[in-house]
Amino acid sequence: MQATEGTKAEQPPVVPAPQYFAPPPLKFIAMSICTFGIYELYWSYRNWRFVKDRDGLDIMPFWRAFFYPLWHYSLLTELNTTLKSKVLSSRAFRVVLAVLVLALNMTIRLPDPYWMVSTLTFLGFLPPILAMQNRARSFHLSNLAAYLLGGPVFVMVVLSAIGFLPSTAVITQDEMWARDIAYLRDHEILGPDENIAYFFSEGIWSIAEGGQFFSDQFVTSYSQDVDTGEIYLDYVEFSRISDIDVVWSESWMDMTIVTVTTDDDYQFTLWLSAEEGGDKKFVKQMKNVWHLSRG
Repeated sequence: MQATEGTKAEQPPVVPAPQYFAPPPLKFIAMSICTFGIYELYWSYRNWRFVKDRDGLDIMPFWRAFFYPLWHYSLLTELNTTLKSKVLSSRAFRVVLAVLVLALNMTIRLPDPYWMVSTLTFLGFLPPILAMQNRARSFHLSNLAAYLLGGPVFVMVVLSAIGFLPSTAVITQDEMWARDIAYLRDHEILGPDENIAYFFSEGIWSIAEGGQFFSDQFVTSYSQDVDTGEIYLDYVEFSRISDIDVVWSESWMDMTIVTVTTDDDYQFTLWLSAEEGGDKKFVKQMKNVWHLSRG
């Protein structure tokens, strides 16, 4: 059949209208965890951008996304107005979701392992995603990169927080696992009557790889030969320390280096993480004990 004037054959192709950004729920959860919450910022930006373009509003999508915990309720209300979804129809439920997102974001400041609760922020996004009609199941290389790079990092952070891997921060004896204290005592790195004030291990898989600490009696540094398993130990009583020199970390990638000099001019070094100011706490308290021991 020949197409006549004005038929579909002569009409321009139909371009789908822009829609809200709603990835599949499982994809959103995985991306949220693997990007440490950055994907939630991206999701907020995409949807605020859509609202701005659709309604011609004088708003700044980037900043609303950047401060998304504060703007989450407004976005939920916008989605409810547009989608007429039963999921978001309750104002009380929208308030609960907004408060949940804000509260979970604040838990990032909690100590190990409680900060891990902050990884559940995606819970405040699942209801609006389910309410949207756009269920695009796209998968891009950027998603794959986030899974491959962010996923293993997240797993290592979690394992560190729950004690399977050494902490990345300076910790006290009360924060150490009993098995780690037992290891130090069993290998005579920590004396039977010593109590650790601050401890840090640069080991990746175990504190057996190396560490440093000071107690009420000694400053100690130890390391293990990867081939023979032999433990190398440096320690000195506080009363025999002649000098403590510190080179502070200048970035999150560096460690603070402390050089301890004994009365007979022997030197050994301590390597400390600057995370959460742990290096400063370590050095300050260690110097206090040293000064007291010297009278």
